[in-house]
Amino acid sequence: MSAVPAPLSTRSIVRRYYGVWLAYALAGGFLGGVYPLFLRSRGLNQLEINSLLAMYFAVSLLFDVPTGAFADALGRRGSFILGCALRACAFGFYFLSHSFPLFLVAEAIDAIGTTFCNGALDAWGVDALDEAGFAGTKHGLFSRISQLSTLGFMATALIGAYVANLDIAWPWLLGAVGFLLSGRAGMLLRERPRSAAGLGHRALRGAVRAQISVGLRLGFSLRTVRLLSLAEAIMLGALAPNWVEWPLLFKDAYGAGVWVVGWVFCALGVGRVLGSEASARLFVMPSERPRLLAALSGAMGLCLIGAAFLAGRPNQALVLLFLMNAFQGAREPLAQAWFNEEVSADARATLLSFRGMMSTAGGAVGLIISGVVADRLGIPFAWKMGGTICLLAVPCYLALRSRAPLAAEATG
Repeated sequence: MSAVPAPLSTRSIVRRYYGVWLAYALAGGFLGGVYPLFLRSRGLNQLEINSLLAMYFAVSLLFDVPTGAFADALGRRGSFILGCALRACAFGFYFLSHSFPLFLVAEAIDAIGTTFCNGALDAWGVDALDEAGFAGTKHGLFSRISQLSTLGFMATALIGAYVANLDIAWPWLLGAVGFLLSGRAGMLLRERPRSAAGLGHRALRGAVRAQISVGLRLGFSLRTVRLLSLAEAIMLGALAPNWVEWPLLFKDAYGAGVWVVGWVFCALGVGRVLGSEASARLFVMPSERPRLLAALSGAMGLCLIGAAFLAGRPNQALVLLFLMNAFQGAREPLAQAWFNEEVSADARATLLSFRGMMSTAGGAVGLIISGVVADRLGIPFAWKMGGTICLLAVPCYLALRSRAPLAAEATG
């Protein structure tokens, strides 16, 4: 008879959760800051650079919910490992490509791989902790994950920036190896058998379709889930263009080599870590979260607008972007923990993917608009527009000041 593995303790689950997240972050960080510089070295303008990231978001939009349903139906570990393998293939393809159409193909593969990872890892961690009897809110847990991820990104982004000084394509190879290793680390995710495991192909397709239907119905019908997802869509639409614009602006402003973007990335990462630490130490009552998230979102928008006005003074603009990242580091764990508390375990990965679907839709639209604006009116003007869009997330949070529990919404 085969031995049944002993259940994991909450401490063991947390260690595995942190470890796999760190491995995943280390793999993705090699391109931090280097990504838009690599694309510009291949002759792409700002609209084309933004369009590639918009392609990433558009493909994510199509695959987020189906792959989340796949994870809920068959297992989060398998979904995560498959996603890491696809991302490794995409990074290798990017390394070999030299034209915009081929970059689009690589970006699409990377997006599909990301959707297999999106939601699956967090759904595994939250469900495993709940089954092990974890008590209390989880925003502190998500704060620590945000810190680990940011520190991992900072470390490998600095390595990637210095490697890019030798050859700007080499960070893609480092990232591909990193995703293969993080897929291997995903074997640590032990979970109970899923309800659809062992089904035939036809029954499996039916189970996944049913899970998608449930996810979309719940996502649009539950007011709290819908508004939190809309807020994420607004924030990503406002901030995603900044990810591929600040490296170009600061490299030109400082007039240094590629290595300078690695240090700027680290400076911004420190802001996110400090914000996450502040969030982890806060005891936030559920009734206080809407106002706090609204305040953090508004502060982020104002910082981005201020950085746009100071774009000609890179040191001062960097201070404001540092503050913006600190507010973001505090905002993300609070919003993520709140969302996870609103969904049931059986549909968690699907609804997390619904949230991802909404945010990627916002990000894709924001990238295209910002790319056109940046090419015609300059990056600072695009930042002013993005900061103004950030402010639109404030009403979404304030509208939830008198939210009802999930059970009440689902039966209402």
